[in-house]
Amino acid sequence: MRMRINGVVAPLLMFAALLASPAAARAQADQAPTDAPALEPDWKKPFPIGFSLDYTLVSDYVWRGINLSEYAGEGREKPNHQLGVGVSLDTSDVLGPDSNFGEFAGCIWFEWYAAQQRLTPWTGTNLQEVDYTVSWSYEIAPIGTTVELGWIAYHFPPYRRSGSPSADAATTYEVYGKVSFDDSLIFGSPLLNPYVAYYLDVDVIRAGWLEFGVSHDFALADLGLGDVAVLKHITITPSAVLGVSDRYYDRAGVGSANGSGMRLGNINYGLELTYDLSSSLGLPAQYGSLTAGAFINYSQAVHDVGGSVNDILYGGMKLGYSW
Repeated sequence: MRMRINGVVAPLLMFAALLASPAAARAQADQAPTDAPALEPDWKKPFPIGFSLDYTLVSDYVWRGINLSEYAGEGREKPNHQLGVGVSLDTSDVLGPDSNFGEFAGCIWFEWYAAQQRLTPWTGTNLQEVDYTVSWSYEIAPIGTTVELGWIAYHFPPYRRSGSPSADAATTYEVYGKVSFDDSLIFGSPLLNPYVAYYLDVDVIRAGWLEFGVSHDFALADLGLGDVAVLKHITITPSAVLGVSDRYYDRAGVGSANGSGMRLGNINYGLELTYDLSSSLGLPAQYGSLTAGAFINYSQAVHDVGGSVNDILYGGMKLGYSW
């Protein structure tokens, strides 16, 4: 088992110390506007388009249990910068709630690895990956179920450079289906927020990946800390995702001989702390939602499948904005 923690624990401890310090609490109180404009009860967006922007600084880029940002002798972790930009259109905002055809969304996601040239020495860029996603989702409210269908293009710029030994792998495509369940219909409030999803690579790898996930939000304000400065704006979310390789590891060249069927791939355990900056600063809803957070994950390899799939501890920080 290999556990990489350099560059992870220190930022998390610094973030927690900053939030918990009395000085930080006083600074928040001093900066919070005392006469923030009240939200108009009938306020609506000037146009029915949602927007999101997310930045993540993480110690390792771990995807489906595969460490995509690790080279022999790396030592101290080199940072991974990830940026996502998304837009969405909820048809009920255009046609009204009685003519709802679901939500359409699109996203562009970037991964920049500081030591990419150690992985792909023939390239002149540290931009490791660019993903393009389009999706459609529809909520079936009476049974608490949301269905999502989507298409993803994975593009790897280093492999398009001259001299690349794998130029054919520069781009691959997936289609996927996801079903999420609102278990508050059973328990009275959300408990596990379960989902199941299947991703099928239809280009280079031609194999599938099955996921089962659960998570739960613990808002400290709902746990008796609603009057405590700083803490009342924090939500802690534990999660777990079970991944099943449907020939995916074998076809991707990272696994053992499992090409004949499905095998358990990995279990990813997560713990995330999210701080609601919008609420802390007293920003009205017209200005959108702004959050900051820290997270730590542990990816457990269910099968020993090679050097890029193993047990790994990783984490980092997040900033997010949505409107």
